[in-house]
Amino acid sequence: MRDYYEVLGVSKSATQEQIKKAYRELALKYHPDRNSDKAAEEKFKEINAAYAVLGDAEKRKQYDSFGPEQFNQRYSQEDLFRNFNFQDIFRDLGLNFNFGSTNTDDVFGDLFGRQSSQTRGNDILYRMDITLKDVANGVKKEINVKHVKKCSHCDGNGGEPGYKTVRCSECNGSGRVSNIANTFFGRMQVVSTCNSCGGKGKVYERKCKICSGKGGTVANDKVEVTIPAGVRDGMRLRLQGLGDYLNTGAGDLYIEVNTLDDRRFVRQGDDLHTTVDIPFYTAILGGEVTVPTINGEKNITIEKCTQPGKKIILKNEGIKRFRTSSYGDEIVNINIEMPRSLSNEERELIEKFKELTKKDGKKGFWSF
Repeated sequence: MRDYYEVLGVSKSATQEQIKKAYRELALKYHPDRNSDKAAEEKFKEINAAYAVLGDAEKRKQYDSFGPEQFNQRYSQEDLFRNFNFQDIFRDLGLNFNFGSTNTDDVFGDLFGRQSSQTRGNDILYRMDITLKDVANGVKKEINVKHVKKCSHCDGNGGEPGYKTVRCSECNGSGRVSNIANTFFGRMQVVSTCNSCGGKGKVYERKCKICSGKGGTVANDKVEVTIPAGVRDGMRLRLQGLGDYLNTGAGDLYIEVNTLDDRRFVRQGDDLHTTVDIPFYTAILGGEVTVPTINGEKNITIEKCTQPGKKIILKNEGIKRFRTSSYGDEIVNINIEMPRSLSNEERELIEKFKELTKKDGKKGFWSF
């Protein structure tokens, strides 16, 4: 599958307005009502898929984070077009895109070869705040999740135990219903799963008394979540089957991580940057100072005549790299503190130092 930025002909740094403009131009060029070339139909589908992702700030963020290959492994066509209103977009372009009374998702479900009716529950998004130390080492957390759970009374089938099934009157037992829709590909018959029986062709004589035939009940469950080390802001971790239950299966639970600010460190990739203040005399004479690391404090040696802005690298004291056994580094930026005032004795010593350097003709001093 081609990269979506390449499909729309924009750079990865393009603004949302630039992406929208590129999409508008391509949509007008390849719309089947304006372009009779058979290849235009496939091109038109491709640019719509690209805009469904890049035109949505949240989906674009995930696409940039995972990359084209992993993104398309994680998200189905149904995920791409969820909440993407083609009817409004094409109306804005001044194109005829009349769906009549047919649901837009049903039409595109047929066009892109997907099952048009939902047979599994919705996914759930849970946003979790974690500390930088959690990011560095990984962490396990217990969260409360409110979701639709399979009904234990009817085992999710929606029927009261002990009662038999009968033919569905809505689809006459076929499990499918059809509608006629006017689309930009012409007048089409759209076949979708029957909502009454969920595509089974049969319904129970009596609905489950616990879930009222829905197959699921609302529950608050405790879920233990393992956050691996090295995650980045906005990254989503998928917990399969912990979303809402519907018909024949449950959706997934996605944990989106947000790293809280840490006053000691700034993260750059998998490296951590920190600033340590040392007295000017330690910078001149050298010595040991204590610096913070993500897992505690550590003593480091300051060489004599250390220059302002000196960077000291602490190997493997950074963030553990995602899904690997290696670590980033900690970069310690040295800031030299100067006295705000001097006693008479201190001033005399500094003056003596000044005279000695003049006498010896020493050079190589830095500017603070």
